[in-house]
Amino acid sequence: MAGRASALAESLPDRWEAYPQWSNLPTLEQRKGEIHYPEWFAGTWGVTSTLTEQLAPLAPDIVSPGFAKNAVYLDQPIKFSVRFIDQTPLPEFNWALSDLVNNDPVIVPDRRFNTEAITQAYLGKDGEDINITVQVKEQPSPRLVTVFPQHQRLVSTVLGYSQKSTDPEHFLATELTNQQFIAGSTQYLNQVETTTAYHHIGPGKISASQVTAVYLSPTDPDYFVAGHQPIALYRYELTLEAVPEL
Repeated sequence: MAGRASALAESLPDRWEAYPQWSNLPTLEQRKGEIHYPEWFAGTWGVTSTLTEQLAPLAPDIVSPGFAKNAVYLDQPIKFSVRFIDQTPLPEFNWALSDLVNNDPVIVPDRRFNTEAITQAYLGKDGEDINITVQVKEQPSPRLVTVFPQHQRLVSTVLGYSQKSTDPEHFLATELTNQQFIAGSTQYLNQVETTTAYHHIGPGKISASQVTAVYLSPTDPDYFVAGHQPIALYRYELTLEAVPEL
């Protein structure tokens, strides 16, 4: 049975090539920890992100809340910063001192910094900061709690990821997250996939195409209608330019 499951597993390059014909959740090769990015990601980057396409594959029967409102971002460049840092992964079980000595650092996203910067870019008005706090728990898998004004909260828990370097200058990554938005007594649950194809153009410059897919939670009344098909797809084109260290 395990062999059959492996045979049916979709490779990350194949999934990328199949967009937008996605009918299942992504294959997750790792259930814990962080995506390990290539060395050329290390540092702080100025990002320009442009939403170039949004699709509702199951419309008009099922449409993601906020889908129509997100149309205002189409073809509108949004600028923010992201940071990738060195981190020495800790052994999970039965570790010895030699495990710590031999653990090489890896490049991972600075989740608190990145979440704050992206949230401010999309929700701040006229460049004005909004009052948010981001709490991060890194083990065994990243979990972020973003607290907005009026005590609204977004709880994001990473379920797993896959990654693939097709050559030294190209890198693919996908991540699946459980998202729970809480506003008073109202809660909305869904799952969000982020799949990105990165191209290292040269020193200090990266281009990327990114797709965010929204899936219904098993608690949603329409879940058995949608199954594992996405109810919303958003495609972005990104440029990343290195920010010189001070």
